[in-house]
Amino acid sequence: MEEYKQQCTECGKTFIVRVTTDNVPGCKEKEEVICPYCHTEVGYRMTSGFVYTYKHEE
Repeated sequence: MEEYKQQCTECGKTFIVRVTTDNVPGCKEKEEVICPYCHTEVGYRMTSGFVYTYKHEE
């Protein structure tokens, strides 16, 4: 599992991105990274797992 902070290009807020992996060889798909505040697509990850985003509470 990978976790990092990202800033939204639309609203400017920082949020947490968590990428899980299922370790399925050759089955990576494009998973969108969606801002949990304004619901804008701010990127994507190629993964065999899932991408989850959470509001960053400081």
